[in-house]
Amino acid sequence: MQDIHPAIRRIGRLCVSLEADPTLRGLLTESGVSGSTWARIVEAVRQGESDKLIPLLEELEDAAANASLDGVTGMTREYQPLPGSSPGLRTVSGWRCPHMQPCGRAEVGADPRIERRCELTGDPLAWASVTSG
Repeated sequence: MQDIHPAIRRIGRLCVSLEADPTLRGLLTESGVSGSTWARIVEAVRQGESDKLIPLLEELEDAAANASLDGVTGMTREYQPLPGSSPGLRTVSGWRCPHMQPCGRAEVGADPRIERRCELTGDPLAWASVTSG
């Protein structure tokens, strides 16, 4: 299985950051991210054009630095087994990124009746179930 493109991982972090702080988009815009840059990011995400995202994400990071914000697209991940995990089939359900190249964002265990959205594009997240074992 191919790993997620680094730019798509960064988009996932941006999406989570925008959801966590409703003022973030405005702060980044005030610090130099133009409306056309936001539009190009959204279009690249929707079209699955990861390579076009890299310079756009760098522009976002520059604006974040201008606003004295820590990186808004950086992410640290590590594997930790679930407590009490044991052999057998396991099904996990939740909302996930809906785009051609998903960013890795997942809201596991969330209520399926409450629709979630990508905070970058406004597109509805997709409900998914994964069974492993």
